[in-house]
Amino acid sequence: MQTPLKAVSDQAVGLLAAYYRKAQCQLELLAAEAGFASDEPRACIFKAAASTRGEKALRMMQRFLQRNGQPEQWLDAARLEQVTGSGYYRAGLQLSGNTLVNPRQLVRALVKQLPDNIALFEHSPVTALERCASGWQLQTAEGSVSAAKVVLANNAFIKGLGLAASRSVTIYTYAGVTSPLADQERRQVMGSGPWGLLPAHRLGSTFRTTEDGRLLVRGMYSYEQEGGNEVAEVLQASLSKRYPSLSGAQTLEHWWGGATSLTSNGAPVWGELQPGLFASVGCNGVGIVKGWFLGQALADLICGRPVADISALFGKAGWMPPEPFRKLGFLAVSSVERNLAGAEI
Repeated sequence: MQTPLKAVSDQAVGLLAAYYRKAQCQLELLAAEAGFASDEPRACIFKAAASTRGEKALRMMQRFLQRNGQPEQWLDAARLEQVTGSGYYRAGLQLSGNTLVNPRQLVRALVKQLPDNIALFEHSPVTALERCASGWQLQTAEGSVSAAKVVLANNAFIKGLGLAASRSVTIYTYAGVTSPLADQERRQVMGSGPWGLLPAHRLGSTFRTTEDGRLLVRGMYSYEQEGGNEVAEVLQASLSKRYPSLSGAQTLEHWWGGATSLTSNGAPVWGELQPGLFASVGCNGVGIVKGWFLGQALADLICGRPVADISALFGKAGWMPPEPFRKLGFLAVSSVERNLAGAEI
């Protein structure tokens, strides 16, 4: 479970946990109705620490989860090596109740469940948004759409429509996969089953296995533009540190990048921005269940139904200074955080 950066009270956090559990159940039910089932239901999903600082952070998180009645299990170094095939980590915290999924397959399954009154247009990015007599007009390369009410759930790309520019920045992060591992190496890495590893520090590297026996690594950030070939070198270095003697982990077969949206305080840009114009953006790199909950709450708001107090649960996205001060601030904070992350990268 992802919690707000600043929980106003244990009661508020407990309420958010209940909202998340409900959202997760709804999402799982809808996906199951579409014929989607996780390829890796047995996956061990956990946070792991390679440093004493990271281990302290996990202990704090463990106490937080225990205080709020959330399931968890501490993993020592020996157990982590058994699960991952790597002796790199000191300790871990298993996050029970989570599921490792292929996001592309999940999205495709949810698309199948769209009702008949919804039309999906793929490969049709909106390039402009402006007021019109009927409410709002959205322009694409092939035509336009007008509507009385518009919902923006385009995360980092909202700034391209002239909105939320002072509340969010676009950050690129990256992932790479190895070739399918040989049978012996696969047994070493996945002998206890599939797994997903989240770092103890937010700038650390994420790892997971895939259903076809590969290792996937995610790490590195860049500000407002995509990186070049140095990305593959950084990802490969993170992988090689964990698996120095695993031949299949010494070369990435593919790597790619994607954009996400960060806000200064971790809070979303959410609600009615202008009459008839709604948004839920600023995911801060966190989660399917959180996004589902915020989207459902936004639908409740639009339809006039009772809605959770999003500001009380998450806060409001804070103001950011204009360029070049914003970039200088980001680079300064990132430098400090990278030093703090240390071995978690």
